[in-house]
Amino acid sequence: MGIGHLGPPKAVFLDRDGVINPPVGLDEFGGTESPLRFEDFQIFPWTAEAIKILNSLGFYVFIVTNQPAVAKGKMNHLELENMHFHLIYWVRSVGGIIDKIYACLHHPDPKQVKIPALLADCDCRKPKPGMLLQAAQEFGIDLQKSWLVGDTWKDVQAGQAAGCRTILIRNEVDNRGKTINPDFTAENLLEAAHIIEREENTP
Repeated sequence: MGIGHLGPPKAVFLDRDGVINPPVGLDEFGGTESPLRFEDFQIFPWTAEAIKILNSLGFYVFIVTNQPAVAKGKMNHLELENMHFHLIYWVRSVGGIIDKIYACLHHPDPKQVKIPALLADCDCRKPKPGMLLQAAQEFGIDLQKSWLVGDTWKDVQAGQAAGCRTILIRNEVDNRGKTINPDFTAENLLEAAHIIEREENTP
């Protein structure tokens, strides 16, 4: 991670789809669809620069992502792991660090789930804050000094439930009819990183 801390470390939790990489169209319910194949996994051109800014501010950087396509049988776990290995390696190759990726593979609807072991109303699926709380426990993170950046109401609720400040990347598709009250909004992750930089440097 970046420069050292005084006191417990802090983190920026990043949603994946819509923040790190673009979605690939719409799913059967009219929401955005995650990439299901490695060849469809593209990374926004500003992702690395944004992560390097967060590293330079002394934050751990974690990805926290719901990936229920695994439970639904739309993709296998190895394909997802390949995407995440590539993401970590690529960011590192250009000078940034993603400290860990947390992915919830569960889904609570038995009508949609094809992998019985992943049928669960779990604590890790956003809007629940389980992945953030797990990272906080593993790394000793001070959640009150941390941030969540995501593009849906589920992300913002998870961040708020964990006690983080939140930034919403604007996304009309997945937030239709939802009342969302993030601390800030941004067009993309780079703008969000600059907001965090400004806030961290304001006495």
